Amino acid sequence: MTSFEKVIDLFQTSSFKEGFEEYKSKNTKTINEITEFLDSIETNKKYYRIGIQKNKKYRKKQNEDTEDIKNINSLVNKITENNFEVIKNEISTLINKEHLIPYIIETVIEKSILHHRYIKLYVSVLKDINTKNKIKFITQKCDKYYDDFFNKFKVDGSSYEDLCKKNKNIDNIIGLSILITYLEKEKILLNYVEKVLDPFMERVGETNEEELFKMLTSFYNISQLYYEEIPEKYKEKLVKLKEGKSHKIRFKIMDILDE
Repeated sequence: MTSFEKVIDLFQTSSFKEGFEEYKSKNTKTINEITEFLDSIETNKKYYRIGIQKNKKYRKKQNEDTEDIKNINSLVNKITENNFEVIKNEISTLINKEHLIPYIIETVIEKSILHHRYIKLYVSVLKDINTKNKIKFITQKCDKYYDDFFNKFKVDGSSYEDLCKKNKNIDNIIGLSILITYLEKEKILLNYVEKVLDPFMERVGETNEEELFKMLTSFYNISQLYYEEIPEKYKEKLVKLKEGKSHKIRFKIMDILDE
């Protein structure tokens, strides 16, 4: 019997279980602090060898976790409206390891931000993940991306590269905003939509016409999904925004305000 197998057997003994429960009851605060610290560490995606090594001479045998991650990534990438139920069921059969769930949640959230069209489907995958820490993991990742896109992103130049970075960040903000809306609609998150929409609407007036139209289109979709009545603070912002804008922008704002 290997030493690893001996450790596993030890964990199953009644004496270990009783001692472990006693330790937990006496050290709840310390355990919670350690857990919070470990959960705050960013996922190291390079740990899982999911790349393809073409040279067989240097190819390493993949472990079971790596194989599961590859399969989940492949399935998430294949999701469409036509195959969703089949793919979702296949993913559900693979989500059976607690230590992989933070990685899986982060992967699905990243896909949501990048591919807006399928956000509703991705959120349905998140909804079906069954773990007691799911809400905490999702909130942590949304907080991280919120901070990255709204607070940490700084580009002051006007070069082509800078403009591309700004456009990319606008797309990320749109993706995150739509994702948060669906998560809140499904009651996975609570009281988060306006936390995202407030800075979203602040940026609306700071963009060029192409970016402005994209953001207004996204706000329209969010408002249709989430609000029965658009909050007055957003209405006032939109009314002011109409002044001096092109017909295309004014008509989109009129659509949002149902004028």
